[in-house]
Amino acid sequence: MVAELLRLRLQSVANQVRTGPRRWAGAVLAVLAVLVASTVVAALAGELRGAPLDEVRAVVVGGGALVVLGAAVLPLGLVRPPWSDPRRLATYGVPTGAAATGLALGALVGLPTLALVVLSTGYVRAWEGADVAAGAVVAAVLAVATAFLAGLTASGLRVVLLGRASARRLSTVGLVALAALAVAVLVDVARASGGTGRAGVADALAWTPLGAAVALPGHLASGDGGRVAADVVVAALTLVLLGAAWWALVARGALDGPRPEPTVAPALGWFDVVRAGPVGAVAARSLTYWVRDARYRISLVVIPFLPLLVLPLGIAGVEWSWLALVPVPLMCLLLGFLPHNDVAYDSTALWLHVAAHTHGLADRLGRIAPALLLGLPVAVGGSALATWLHGDASAFGAELGVSLSLLLSGLGLSSVVSAALPYAAVRPHDDPFQQPQSTSSNSAWAQTTMVGGALLLTAPTAWWAVRGLLDLDPAGTTTAAWSGAVTGVVVLVAGVALGARVFTRRAPELLAFTLRS
Repeated sequence: MVAELLRLRLQSVANQVRTGPRRWAGAVLAVLAVLVASTVVAALAGELRGAPLDEVRAVVVGGGALVVLGAAVLPLGLVRPPWSDPRRLATYGVPTGAAATGLALGALVGLPTLALVVLSTGYVRAWEGADVAAGAVVAAVLAVATAFLAGLTASGLRVVLLGRASARRLSTVGLVALAALAVAVLVDVARASGGTGRAGVADALAWTPLGAAVALPGHLASGDGGRVAADVVVAALTLVLLGAAWWALVARGALDGPRPEPTVAPALGWFDVVRAGPVGAVAARSLTYWVRDARYRISLVVIPFLPLLVLPLGIAGVEWSWLALVPVPLMCLLLGFLPHNDVAYDSTALWLHVAAHTHGLADRLGRIAPALLLGLPVAVGGSALATWLHGDASAFGAELGVSLSLLLSGLGLSSVVSAALPYAAVRPHDDPFQQPQSTSSNSAWAQTTMVGGALLLTAPTAWWAVRGLLDLDPAGTTTAAWSGAVTGVVVLVAGVALGARVFTRRAPELLAFTLRS
């Protein structure tokens, strides 16, 4: 039966490329994309050979933990049942052992396994300089097996126990955890590569199922026999528990049999994600606009290209390590600036807010949701990356403080400006590059207040940051971090509160403005 299940899996893969040239081309492109992406990452990991031990551990242990966690999280968000769904075998009387083994071997045939194998080659090469190649090979096998079983168990958990809705909620929590871990790993890598500290996050991950296997060569290289034994025990116990969980899920699925998915209403996009209520409705509508409306997309497209603005300065002779700290604050300033004329972008659709008696606080909070959702990861993750490029981990506090101050202060000012000083904007479905003519001075006042105010409010934080970066004040970077966070939060809260009052009081005037502009 195991051989038959494996044959069926290979047959199903072959059938995917026999249904026409379009499916065949899509399958080939998918394989090539996975190969190229994983090969590039493996090559970058391989460049670590010969690097300091702390730096290698920070990258490979942190990266390996992210891969394992991602393998466990991503299957939860899939819509279609996986090929390894054990419920399909319920009516055939297949023994649990044969079903679990056959389905697992069949699941090995796929793009995720291909990516894991390619990545493992880069992982092994990263340890060549530490003379622990044999241990690295063993660790790579354990890590690949852990990631594969984690994904297999997660997919079984989704179809057997959770169902689509519960799995989607759990995947959201998992993605948040994945993002948080990625930020922690980036900071750890920055500290280790800058020589300012040990790989603390990697050390912590080595005690968990996420990083025990990939941490083994590092402990071999340092001669820590106790930690090597702990790595082996944790990694082996993880594999045993994941295997037992998969066995139990197959047994449960064989008893339950296939169940039809409950009938659900058509997907409503962001409205299905946010919490029901006035704030959630406005936030979902704003998020939909930012994704679909060309007027917003044009502004968002500019953000990834902001780092190019520092190229002329670098060519002119400015140190690249200092220029690395410039793009992230600029991105945060732009993200804080984007909602400053959001009311005018609504055009006649603003009547929905007025007719529904939407409170100003709900309107203000909902409108800044997209900028916060995008801006906070940019501020934190971008600051970690910029600090790593700068080469001094102590600069993280200064970079983060300035970025948070510009982002949050900008959003606080935007909450007031968009209600108090709206000006004519491009109407929906018009050319996003066609700015309408207006005799009002609101445009100049709004943009000056927004940008100038954000820069002025961030000036104290920037001053502390500069003093810390130039070693004029040892506590400058820490002070900048706290100053930027406090300034941003205070201005954001005050701006939202004031903007809510202005919007509630001027709602009829704002509606009249959108009807005639």
